[in-house]
Amino acid sequence: MRDLLQVVLSQAARSCTACVENNKDCMPGRLNDIKVEEKLVNIAKGGTRSPEYREVNPLAKLPCLQEGTFVLPESASILRYLATTKEVPDHWYPREPRARARVNSALDWYHGNVRLHAAGLSWHRVIGKNMKQPVSEGQAKQHVAGMKTTFQTLEQFWLAKSPFLAGNEISIADLLHCCELDQLCLLDGADQGPTLQELLEPFPKVQQWMSTVAQSTDPHWKTVSAFLHKVAQRGKERKVKASQSKL
Repeated sequence: MRDLLQVVLSQAARSCTACVENNKDCMPGRLNDIKVEEKLVNIAKGGTRSPEYREVNPLAKLPCLQEGTFVLPESASILRYLATTKEVPDHWYPREPRARARVNSALDWYHGNVRLHAAGLSWHRVIGKNMKQPVSEGQAKQHVAGMKTTFQTLEQFWLAKSPFLAGNEISIADLLHCCELDQLCLLDGADQGPTLQELLEPFPKVQQWMSTVAQSTDPHWKTVSAFLHKVAQRGKERKVKASQSKL
């Protein structure tokens, strides 16, 4: 049996969860019938730092896939492994070498661009503040600039000639990127700076791509992102109440 150790507010973990959702009544364009037992780890309460978790994954990070004595960290590697070892539609991780190379290229580009700036921005503007951890407005502004450059690269390179990152069909790279970018909905509750919609406004191709990925993976997309959007809505409501109290 495979165990997927994750946390619902981890954008990388959500991409793996979306990959393994197995409602057979859903659209055919998804990774299906991957039997995984999902186990939640509470980061806020030190779950990844516990001796029990470190015994499984000494890196103390999420997500992590455990299959008997085999343990695999890192979301991109988990997605590749699941797509390779299970019989899934070829478009998720194509067997043809050049098509697979394009998916791998998008997965590799993710870490130093989408992941770096989206995670950094959401941390310094929202998550870190909510957890009463040290944050830096200077770093937040750097990540805003980084996100604008990242969106521009997505618009002008990755999505310039195709509706998805690696071609005309959705792949695991699209799942990983969009789950990361979706995390920026938390900016709706930030006390300053642009929201996700404001950041996306100059980039119509990116907007269309994110919408298409979500629609193509429903109802799983809504299922795995429901808690995130609930948290984002609460933050937005708190922001509105705070602004009204100042009037």
